[in-house]
Amino acid sequence: MTMRKILVGAMAALLLIVSLAPAAFAQDANRLSQLKISIWPEYDTPTVLVLLDGTLADKTNLPRSVSLLIPSNANLTVTTWENADGSLAPEQPNQSVDAGDGFTRVTFTINQPNYHVEYYHDLLKGAPDKSMDWQFKSATPVDQVLLEVQQPLKATNFVLTPTTSTTRTDASGFKYYSYQFANVTTGQVLTTQAKYTKSDPNPSFQAPPSSQLPSSSASAPTTTSTASSSNDNLLLLAGLVGLGLIVILGIFVYQQRSRAVEELTANKMSPRQFQRQRRRARGTEGATVFCTKCGNPLGPDDNFCPKCGAQRRVV
Repeated sequence: MTMRKILVGAMAALLLIVSLAPAAFAQDANRLSQLKISIWPEYDTPTVLVLLDGTLADKTNLPRSVSLLIPSNANLTVTTWENADGSLAPEQPNQSVDAGDGFTRVTFTINQPNYHVEYYHDLLKGAPDKSMDWQFKSATPVDQVLLEVQQPLKATNFVLTPTTSTTRTDASGFKYYSYQFANVTTGQVLTTQAKYTKSDPNPSFQAPPSSQLPSSSASAPTTTSTASSSNDNLLLLAGLVGLGLIVILGIFVYQQRSRAVEELTANKMSPRQFQRQRRRARGTEGATVFCTKCGNPLGPDDNFCPKCGAQRRVV
């Protein structure tokens, strides 16, 4: 009877522990509902690019800080969050502290429940037969982990340990091998090893450097800009010359009118008399006919001498 009670009590305690375990797991505020780990050897550099995309299980209390572990000798490049439309926010500042065991704890603030982290890790050994030993240490509990390894383009004999039959190929021709893990606990380590042969030293993706752009493309904007600048300068110069001529003409007309007014005022002539005298003066300048009586020069319109009144005679 005593032994039976002990067994019943032990079973009850075991059931209690099992029932409380998921609740305790769910109580962690930093728990992730899912985490995708992408490992891309020789993607755009001769090293390994690692991308971490995590989703918080608790999507409240935002913005908030999140933490994760990366290898201490890795080169961290991006810490940010993913917007609702799938785009990435600008890179966020982060703080890094040594977490021991060859890992660094990285902490940064996110405004959305999805975070995105990128780092490069120099893991590849050998050539052309290459190998990579990779490991991940979880800083928080995770409900579901998807681990994906990308096979480099031009790589052959690609083998992963542990093996997996789950693969896919994207539109760019990259082949991916994937693993899935459930209920990953804090501090749990995930590992994988890759071996392959690749004689081409170039990475899979290469962005053309700006120095390799065609010279005509590089010089065209400069030439266009120079020609446009020259045309603008010519138009400006022509405008200034035209404005100067208008100003000079205006001053000349103003002076002529002012002089005419002064002459009218000084001689007390009517405008008609003034114009007549002006015509006579202009005629006098080129006159070749003189009065036969007094010798006064006659204008082309003078039928009588303006000085003595004698009638004009044609000589």
